[in-house]
Amino acid sequence: MRRIHIFLFSWLLLFASSAAAEPVTFQALLERSTASPDSMVRYGGEEPQFIELYIPAAANTPPPLIVYLHGGCWLNSFAVDHARGFAEGVRNAGFAVALVEYRRLDDEGGGWPGTLNDIERAIEALAGNQSGDYNAEQITLVGHSAGGHLALLASQPERNLPISAVVGLAAITDIAAYAAGESGCQQSAARFIASSPSDVEAMNPVANERHAEVILLRGENDTIVGREQLQLDNAQVIHIEEAGHFDVIHLGAPAFSLVLRVLQQLHSEYTPIVSEE
Repeated sequence: MRRIHIFLFSWLLLFASSAAAEPVTFQALLERSTASPDSMVRYGGEEPQFIELYIPAAANTPPPLIVYLHGGCWLNSFAVDHARGFAEGVRNAGFAVALVEYRRLDDEGGGWPGTLNDIERAIEALAGNQSGDYNAEQITLVGHSAGGHLALLASQPERNLPISAVVGLAAITDIAAYAAGESGCQQSAARFIASSPSDVEAMNPVANERHAEVILLRGENDTIVGREQLQLDNAQVIHIEEAGHFDVIHLGAPAFSLVLRVLQQLHSEYTPIVSEE
């Protein structure tokens, strides 16, 4: 298994020694998610089955593709709109970004297995794109919270999707344990399981084989996804001091800079070359 060695330890020291700050709120995340996609792709006929593409301007070399699965407790009341700030920040770093929308609980066909089927279809559509806007052979799958749960499942070798690595940001790795809690998001996990209760093992990343390259990042001040969700065999784990649940996807937060460093290290062979306008 390839490993990220690097500067991460020194970066973690930097985060640990920085002054305490209030965790990013969901409202702050929405207010910073104002970017517009460069194009859109539909991968199915249902309204939520679309992808927003964010492509670096004037790149001379097709950039690697970061496929992002947003969180929101598997509910259709949380949509791709809150992820546009993340896409903007990653695009500014020289990567192409695909924000995947998918059917969720309260959408017809959402739940198990429809939600994961949507993720698979979206990745297949992106991998088959011959536009040259991005390198379809260099796909890193990134998921936040419930999106991290789906990213881990989509990376299973048996699904044979062209994924080079998986990055889980406050990812839910054990949905069965998470669903035993009493918070609103934990009860949504219980609803997701209830959409096909006989398949709970199949929908639980901790119970299944997954990609060989998994990196998990979580803020120590995350009150939505607990530290116990980082217990995943063979995954690289990064704890971020003074960061909350949404800091890792807010492009103005220090934790987001660490996420960018991880992506850059995963694609260390790629140097963004952008033409001057």
